[in-house]
Amino acid sequence: SDLDRQVRERSREVIQNEQLASVGFLAAGVAHEINNPLATIAWSAESLESRVEESVGFASGSANMDEELLSAMRMNLRRIQEEAFRCKGITERLLDFSRLGDVQRSTTNLTQLVEEIVAMVSKVGKYRCKTMRTHRVGDVLAHVNAQEIRQVILNLITNALESVDTDGAVDIYIKQDGCNASVAVQDNGCGMSAEVLQHLFEPFFTRRRDGTGTGLGLSITYRIVSQHGGSLVAQSDGEGCGSRLQLLLPCKAVASLDTESKLN
Repeated sequence: SDLDRQVRERSREVIQNEQLASVGFLAAGVAHEINNPLATIAWSAESLESRVEESVGFASGSANMDEELLSAMRMNLRRIQEEAFRCKGITERLLDFSRLGDVQRSTTNLTQLVEEIVAMVSKVGKYRCKTMRTHRVGDVLAHVNAQEIRQVILNLITNALESVDTDGAVDIYIKQDGCNASVAVQDNGCGMSAEVLQHLFEPFFTRRRDGTGTGLGLSITYRIVSQHGGSLVAQSDGEGCGSRLQLLLPCKAVASLDTESKLN
């Protein structure tokens, strides 16, 4: 039964990675096509806003200026710019998703990396009232690209912090797990249903409680981890029961899944 479970899990990972690779290919094309018109929209709105301000300056002595109309124009032009740049941010995330590939990797101290991230995040205003605890035993080393894994761990920690209330807590466990390095992020927050667990790493799937987010963060995270030859496993006993995401990374150099699939 354990062998059957491993086969099912491995099959699921392979299918998920194939799906992510397909989405990455599509995302690159879509992002390139959309980026230019979005930039044009933003620049045009900015130009119109400047013209409106110039007109106000020239007509400052006139009694015919409709202040209500001017206020509405300013508000809507700024809104166009903000939404265009927000969409541009989404396309940039799509490009990040599609650009993932072979990168330089080296032996990295994950204990030090996690401590740096926790020190940085703890200074962010909205997280100061939440508890973060780091549990480690000495240095834990992994063969990774430090910048990409920094992005992965930062995403896991901030997601956990977003899921807990003001008095919530996030615990990060760092240890050597056989031939792998393990970083587990556990929170006592809103938890996840079985359906959320099933779709958690799919592109554009989001469970943010405030309704924001593109649903790309965990997809990119999962893809980075897979290309490092590692694994990312989510666990939760249900809604309201907190969550745990365990990251496993190889201590020594291994071929990425993308490279393996090309060779096969």
